Amino acid sequence: MSKLVSLLLTTAILTFASMATAANPPGDSTDDWPSYGHDPGGMRYSPLTQINRENVAKLKIAWIFHTGDISEGKGQRKRSGFETTPLVVDGTLYLTTPFNRVIALDPEIGKQR
Repeated sequence: MSKLVSLLLTTAILTFASMATAANPPGDSTDDWPSYGHDPGGMRYSPLTQINRENVAKLKIAWIFHTGDISEGKGQRKRSGFETTPLVVDGTLYLTTPFNRVIALDPEIGKQR
């Protein structure tokens, strides 16, 4: 491997590591999920510890929110599905709908903001 490629690779790794550290410093207990995959590097890891292997089976539905943006395929409309990757920023949960609307919710009670 040439010295230039090695230097560029090292720089890229250090940049990636500093982005991840800046997004969630060690010991940070924030519950924000501001990027796809939780942080700029898409690590899909949450530092939160309230839910764990011992209590996950005891979880219950806290609330349900209906976007209204779904089609069963009746009439002239095509059938649609619903998949989203929600983000949480400054205590607000944001999601997108199948018809490209963005909805902001209170994550604790599911009420639209």
